Parts: sequence; C-alpha cells; structure tokens
Amino acid sequence: MKKIRLLKTQGFTTTIDRHNIPKDQVSEIDGKMIVKLPTIDIAAGNKELDVARDNGAEIVYATTSIEQKLEDVLLTYFFGPFVGPDPRRDFFVYNVLQSSGLQFSFKKGLVCKIAAECDLLEGKTRSTLEGHLKKIMDWRNAFAHGRLQHDAQRGSSLRYYMGSPQVLALTDEYWSTVEKCFEETHAILSEVRNKLGELYKQ
Repeated sequence: MKKIRLLKTQGFTTTIDRHNIPKDQVSEIDGKMIVKLPTIDIAAGNKELDVARDNGAEIVYATTSIEQKLEDVLLTYFFGPFVGPDPRRDFFVYNVLQSSGLQFSFKKGLVCKIAAECDLLEGKTRSTLEGHLKKIMDWRNAFAHGRLQHDAQRGSSLRYYMGSPQVLALTDEYWSTVEKCFEETHAILSEVRNKLGELYKQ
C-alpha cells in the first residue's frame, strides 16, 4: 500500500525569560541592548512533532474504536446479544447509530444512562467511565482541530480552543495518561456489554 505524505504547517518558537537572561546572551550595539536568541534545533523539533502528530492520529482513530464499543452497548440494549443476521438490527446500525445526526457525545450520554438504569457498574466505575469518555472526546476534538507547536525550551504542545484558548503540553506523562484512559475505557465498556448480555439470558 502506498504511504502518502501531505503538506503540514509546522510551528516553532523559543521562550525567553526576560527577567533571567544570561549575561553572555546580552550585548550593546550603538547604545541598544541586543539579546542573542537561543538556537532552535529544527530537525529535533520536527522529529518530536512527527511523533506528536502520529500519537494524535492514534487518538483520533482509537476514538472510533471506542465509539464502536458504545454502539455495541446500544445494540445489545435495544436488540439483545448478536445471534445472527437481523434486518431490523442492520437498519438501526446504518440509519441511526452511524448517522451524522447521532454524535459521539449523544452515544456517550445514552450508554452512561443505560449503565446507571440497569445498575451495570458501581458508582465509582460509572463515574470513571463518564470522565474517561469526556476526556477522549475532548482529546479527539483537540487533535482534529488544534495546532501542534514545538518550543525550543518547553517542548511540544497542542494549541486548541475549547470555550477558551487552551494549551496542552505533550509530555511522556500525558501520553501515558492517554494510554491508561483508553485501556480502562475499553475494559469498562466490555464489562457493560457483557453484563447486558447476561441480563438477556435471565
């Protein structure tokens, strides 16, 4: 399969602490104070931004998998566990669940209501699911619409708008948080779907 590379804008900055500028970076020419800017390693910045962009794409695509799990829960709730082809079930999938009118946020809210109404999760786990799904939705939107930037001193970040301008530092700690959040969300949604299936057997 052909791998494509499309044109992408890159943002590079360098941060200067005006109150603590090293003396060797300051000189005076014709009575004017000149501050020598730190060098920016474009190659290293590009490499880091490539990783951040790949990780952002992982979030966008992995959110699609989470959305499919939400749909599985909804299908199980309304039609029971899958036992074979069902035209009504297929119609519901293509014309309701996968329609542009039924967004991730609505599916998220509906699944959380089902989990509460059917008493499928303990209170703490239900709160964890709600919180994780919100984070995942926010991250997906941020990477889909935000702008990646690399600062020579502070590293890579994502700038996006969510009620107000936001800046997300893309540290190893952040990426570990993302991995854990997705893993836990998959596990909880599998638990919800399995417990719904058990209810139909009773």
